[in-house]
Amino acid sequence: MQKLNPSRIPKFKNDLEKLPIFIPSLYKREDKINYHYSVDACEFYQQMLPQGFNKTKVWGFAGLCKDSNSKKIKYIKSSPGPTFEVERDISANIEWNNKILGEYMFPIDTTLPWTNPHNIKIDNDKTINNSKEGQWPPTLVMHLHGMISSPKNDGNPKCWYTATGIRGPLYTTNYYKYNNLQPSAMLWYYDQSPGVSRLSVYSGLCGMYLIKDDKFDFPKENYHIPLIIQDKSFYEDGSLCYNDENSQIDEYKWKEKFLGDVIVVNGKVWPKLKVENQLYRFNIVNGSNYRSYKIALSDNSKMIQIGSDAGYIDKTQELEYFILHPGERIDILVDFSKYKLHDKIIMKNLFSENECQDIMEFEINSIKKKISYNIPNRLISYPNIKINREKITTFLMLEKDSINKKRFLIDGKSYLQSPINIIKVGSSFIWEFINLAKEDICIHLHLIHFQIVERQRINISLYKEKCKVNEINNISDEFLEEIILPEKYEAGFKDTLHCPAYFITRIIVRYAPYYIMEDVDIGENFYSFNTSEGPEYIINSQILEQKDNYMIRPQIVFCED
Repeated sequence: MQKLNPSRIPKFKNDLEKLPIFIPSLYKREDKINYHYSVDACEFYQQMLPQGFNKTKVWGFAGLCKDSNSKKIKYIKSSPGPTFEVERDISANIEWNNKILGEYMFPIDTTLPWTNPHNIKIDNDKTINNSKEGQWPPTLVMHLHGMISSPKNDGNPKCWYTATGIRGPLYTTNYYKYNNLQPSAMLWYYDQSPGVSRLSVYSGLCGMYLIKDDKFDFPKENYHIPLIIQDKSFYEDGSLCYNDENSQIDEYKWKEKFLGDVIVVNGKVWPKLKVENQLYRFNIVNGSNYRSYKIALSDNSKMIQIGSDAGYIDKTQELEYFILHPGERIDILVDFSKYKLHDKIIMKNLFSENECQDIMEFEINSIKKKISYNIPNRLISYPNIKINREKITTFLMLEKDSINKKRFLIDGKSYLQSPINIIKVGSSFIWEFINLAKEDICIHLHLIHFQIVERQRINISLYKEKCKVNEINNISDEFLEEIILPEKYEAGFKDTLHCPAYFITRIIVRYAPYYIMEDVDIGENFYSFNTSEGPEYIINSQILEQKDNYMIRPQIVFCED
């Protein structure tokens, strides 16, 4: 099938709108109101390309939502999925229903550690198995990225399930409870089925989850717009393309990166957002499989950062640009009050030189009396973490396995091997990640949040001269260059860590909720649940191609009652 040339797609013809918002049913439990949602993962067609092009078959989520235009409540399907808006301290109970009965839109590489729901016999001498049994039924297991949740509500990859009732080895329920005890933050949800998450997220199984409060006077309602940025490719018939039209069947095997040639925001290709001459708030998540974004405005106007992965940063700061690697989020304010009617400003990706340099366009279509806000300089105070145990060193590596395929490993081990480490709650330490791969890696830590301390480049030539390639050794000072402090936009607590190739990246982490101000000792449990009751937590690369090919490891967080 012929691939669609991105130069044929007119830019800024799609109108960007806020994704629909899930509407919960409310019920009282223990004298407290809780949210309840029933959410369906399903397959449907959506107009992603501009009018005049065919609709695109996508995967996404559906449920009772408030329509962004009519404001009416109805059953809506959306890809990416609708947004959850919840209040802090009010629990949300979500029933994640798998209703996908079609096949995966892209062939599965059965040489990866995938779910294999029918336990079909795999011939590793063959490059791929294209039988229906190898692609059906699709699995689902939902992870809410950034949520402090108990093991059984975290979406362990082995807890997958299908629409036909086949269940993974650790499955207990698809009804998850999220306590929402953490401060106002922007999280996101997605499917993390083993070996196929790069395909399911690319197909649309993701969305945003906002924990909200009214602590500060920031823009709300129509002036507060979440943005999910992704890159995709299309065929001429409007369908999604993950490989190009010249690929032979054996080239559908796993590959270490995917770069689309079209930018999609909130499910719309190169959209335009009509704005007023007001201050706007944008929650932005990089939902791409591999692509990173260096985001700036076309007229070099400054943006105000108010938040990071885990929520508010300690104080507001002006940015000329910021970088988002896969899975990272940022909370910014953009002031359009200085512009005139019909002025246009483009959100740019300075990492790209082709069509993907443009992300979306803002057009001033209304001039009104400016709304005043009382934006504070200081936002939130975070605790100083007291280190109470020795540092941990983790190696991120690139190897080749027995069938001559690259695979990314953490400490030289695969997902199926023993846990990466066993940690007691209350532990606080420096954790360093040594990236000996040739590719950048983004590590996502479940349950906990951290602050970036520093990075150091490895003199890789000297290291390879004195050590065997990819041999795990302590990196001595003779291999290290000068310390580099974290970037300005990496302020605050995070859950996703950019680990550049041939760098040591150090973080400070505490196994207690990041908003707890007290000193915490090893063994003290400040979580509202037992961290060792249920499946193990994981750490993984948030670059989904890497994650699907072994860069995911179990981790036990031991809790003493």
